[in-house]
Amino acid sequence: MTLKRYYSILTGLILFNLLYGPLVRATDSGLACPDWPLCHGKFVPEFTFQIFMEVGHRYYSGVLGILVGIGFILILKNKELRVRYLLPASLSLLFLISQVILGGLTVTKLLHPTTVNLHLLNAVLLVTCCLTIRLMLISPHKIFQWKETGKYLFPLVLIMILYQLFLGGKVSSHYAGLACPDFPTCYGEWFPKMFGTIRYQMEHRLFGYVTALFVMGAASFAIFRIQNKMAKRFFKFAVYLVIFQILLGALNVLYQIPKLLTGIHTLNGVLVFLSTYIAVFFHFQSDGENQS
Repeated sequence: MTLKRYYSILTGLILFNLLYGPLVRATDSGLACPDWPLCHGKFVPEFTFQIFMEVGHRYYSGVLGILVGIGFILILKNKELRVRYLLPASLSLLFLISQVILGGLTVTKLLHPTTVNLHLLNAVLLVTCCLTIRLMLISPHKIFQWKETGKYLFPLVLIMILYQLFLGGKVSSHYAGLACPDFPTCYGEWFPKMFGTIRYQMEHRLFGYVTALFVMGAASFAIFRIQNKMAKRFFKFAVYLVIFQILLGALNVLYQIPKLLTGIHTLNGVLVFLSTYIAVFFHFQSDGENQS
């Protein structure tokens, strides 16, 4: 298996875990095992549905951890690969270690909202590192160049999407998904009083609208101002995903947070970030021989 295919599969497997993890949360399985790393003191406990969800997530994450470690070793052993890919590979290993720590803290801290949110964001950064290696393997002779076009706008949009994922995590970890039972208003008001769980829900909605406008604006800017066709293509794809994300958010409220839909909503939010990241990555790539 080539390294390119290896990281393609690994990125896909981590993305699936970004659906699996929210489903553990949505099915109230996060504390089905009150201890960590064992479950009720056993490596293989007696299974109920919730224990199956929680333990299955742990086992699956463990396999992913091994695969990330193998990828790091493959790059480290090869001098040519080490020169080019050691930084993202090292970061993937770092985020893997912190993900394991955060996973343990999520249980021992009884699903503390901050720990849960950091656990999600760290997973996004982990999959981004693996995706970066995969993207670099497409054009191994190209290098990063900080171009003037979009050098502030594009990174700003990425940060906004990442923060929106954090706000979505706050809604979930504070059980604020139905703080507003209607959509797009909240109890019939566009700007209700920001208190309790309503604040988490409305922060997520309002910043989501702003983020959606910035993604669409960045895509429009890219279509008219940049040359890279792959960058334009993924910016357009990000816009489609944003529209789908708004629809998923509305359906989550109107249908009282269906479990699978909640997981898809989280995964699609991650895909918005990754699509925008891929577009920005291609835009800021240049041929190494053209650089002074």
